[in-house]
Amino acid sequence: MMRVGGSGGSTEFCLKPIGGARDHWRTGPTGSQPLGCRESEQNVFRVRNDLTSELEKANIQIADTESFSNDPCVNVKKLKDNDVRIIIGQFDENLASKVFCCAYNLNMYGSKYQWIIPGWYQGNWWEQANSTNCTTKKLLTAMEGYISVDFEPLSAKRKKGISRRTPQEYELEYTREREQKGVEASKFHGFAYDGIWVIAETLKSVMKLLQKRHDMYHNMTVDDREVGKMVLDVMNETNFFGVTGQVMFRNGERMGTIKFTQFQEGQEVKVGEYNAIADVLDLINNTIRFQGVEPPKDQTIVHQQRRDINVPLYSILSTITILGMLMAGGFLFFNIKNRNHRLIKMSSPYMNNLIILGGMLSYASIFLFGLDGSFVSDKVFETLCTVRTWILIVGYTTAFGAMFAKTWRVHAIFKNVKMKKKIIKDQKLLIIVGGMLLIDLCILICWQIVDPLKRTVEKYSLEQPSNLPEAQRCVATKAPQSRPERNSGGNYWSTTSRHGELCHQTDGIIAVSSLEKSRQED
Repeated sequence: MMRVGGSGGSTEFCLKPIGGARDHWRTGPTGSQPLGCRESEQNVFRVRNDLTSELEKANIQIADTESFSNDPCVNVKKLKDNDVRIIIGQFDENLASKVFCCAYNLNMYGSKYQWIIPGWYQGNWWEQANSTNCTTKKLLTAMEGYISVDFEPLSAKRKKGISRRTPQEYELEYTREREQKGVEASKFHGFAYDGIWVIAETLKSVMKLLQKRHDMYHNMTVDDREVGKMVLDVMNETNFFGVTGQVMFRNGERMGTIKFTQFQEGQEVKVGEYNAIADVLDLINNTIRFQGVEPPKDQTIVHQQRRDINVPLYSILSTITILGMLMAGGFLFFNIKNRNHRLIKMSSPYMNNLIILGGMLSYASIFLFGLDGSFVSDKVFETLCTVRTWILIVGYTTAFGAMFAKTWRVHAIFKNVKMKKKIIKDQKLLIIVGGMLLIDLCILICWQIVDPLKRTVEKYSLEQPSNLPEAQRCVATKAPQSRPERNSGGNYWSTTSRHGELCHQTDGIIAVSSLEKSRQED
């Protein structure tokens, strides 16, 4: 099964870029949003809903979503409590510094966690946007290894496109012109440049279509709606190589290249890219680094670990038990063989035999108590729950009852010193032992009828991050039982999208953990 969790938050203002430069912003109160802000907010939610839909199609289940507007620590703590390990966050630089500060304090970093955040932050944003009580060193520690996702501003291919320039030649020319005019750089200049070419090529193709119709029908008239449809149709057929890569549209959306970078030792390193047109993910060899020996697990994978009887220990105790039973058997043989001997006869050989037999039954119960799921089936184990209890109780009562009866006879003979002679025969002692056994049998039978012993598996708390020990027990089903605590065994990531003017009102986190649906639940 695949687990996904998410959270979202909102800032107290609406942001809108000025002049296409994302380093300059106007702010306004939420109550008086600038034109288009509510539409952009809806776009953000649409992107999140689309992401959720795509995750469900990929057999990924949303495990948790959290929303916050200021202090994210409570929400990050909930993600940790839900054992989320792969985290996708959707927030700006200011909230990102707060999130990573909380992650540092909660120890949500390192080899067990993978953060995925937007890649459109400013350079060294952790220094400029740090409004937390965490030092830069702590933030860098928590940020180590995060993966950022962003569009590729310029193609890396050295190929001349529709402008007869390679992306590298265009960038040099753009930089030179920008520096001469004293204009700050914009991240979207390549898309703006290709966008102009899209408009030019579209208008050119539409003009050709209109000219062709005019040649066929001299008195042709075309209204605005028809021209608009022609523009959309031609634009959807756009396909050329620009400075940002292959320019194509699908369902009205520009298909491009997504860039993946990883934060490694204080700087972002490109580790791969995704070509949406070809639907190909290309990872650069040996560039992506995980802080563990392998990628983080999406959650704590709990392995049920049955605690069986230690075989060497069971073998040693069984050997000692066999020796005890052999010794008891030797005593029984000696007692029966010499039962007519004067001294043996005076010690009540029948009572001695009962003591030996009771001891041998108690010895036998040791073998049965050592048999568990590693030796017998569950059905046989449940039967042993009753058998071994009866054998131990009957054996103990037989041995103790015979010893008690002999002790009582000595007490009865010597308590009255004035009596010259008092005879208490073995038959009377056997009746005492029989009475004790009858009481035991009545209790055992009632116990078996009312509340028989059943096999249960008791789960203990996690000893290690991946091992959950359990042991088989025999318990009475109707007796009150204490339930052992169970520890629950987490992941999380975030993306954002910017289309032209984007008014931010929602930041947040989406936590994702992926498991095969076919995997058996622990």
